Amino acid sequence: MLRRLTGGSTRVAEQFRDRRAFLIGDAAHVYASAGGPGLNLGLQDAINLGWKLAAEIRGSAPPDLLDSYDTERRQAAHHMVINAQAQAALTAPGSDVTALRELFTELLGHPSTVQQLADLTAGTDVRYDVAGPHAHPLVGRFAPDMELQTPTGTVRLAELTRPARPLLLDMTEDATVAGELAQWHEQVDIVIARHRSPAPVATALLLRPDCYVAWASASPRPDPADLGALRPATQRWFGAAEPARSGSENL
Repeated sequence: MLRRLTGGSTRVAEQFRDRRAFLIGDAAHVYASAGGPGLNLGLQDAINLGWKLAAEIRGSAPPDLLDSYDTERRQAAHHMVINAQAQAALTAPGSDVTALRELFTELLGHPSTVQQLADLTAGTDVRYDVAGPHAHPLVGRFAPDMELQTPTGTVRLAELTRPARPLLLDMTEDATVAGELAQWHEQVDIVIARHRSPAPVATALLLRPDCYVAWASASPRPDPADLGALRPATQRWFGAAEPARSGSENL
């Protein structure tokens, strides 16, 4: 059932999952505004659900992984209502709205405002509730792209995430983070690299296949307390570590 939240045709479904049925894109939400935000939102719905369904079919999904689709994407859909309401307000007639548009035009002269609105339009400003209050600020957010130096050459993070697999990016001084997930080598791709800029936003990142950060550290040498949250986060999203395959099983 779609529940009307604002004027016009802006609506969000009351639930995105009902047992084996899932709603994505325009079946889950419609907005009385330009089509771009709704399109971006629908694409992220599909990516969010796709990797979780793949894990379920593969048999590696934690018990409540599919339930997180409804929780996360309904949160994002309701957040996009702000965008729809603002666009509707700015296109309404009247001298008051004209003044509002002029003020809004001035605000767009600030790069930070443009970036915030671009993230809102793209749907990448949402922070999923995936960790506690003391987690790294990137946890739950869409991973920022960055240029990395790896043993095989320079590469962007966006290129490393193309396979749509869980990814641990270790940029610490001694690469100790990678060893923490040695048991998950079947489920998680591990890349040891160096950040090309002098001040990286994080020194280690655990990314879900949809490029949202499941765990992060800002320390050049993470302490035991920091590393202690890495394995629970890995198990929460990617399941228990799989046993290593023997040589005969790989033939």
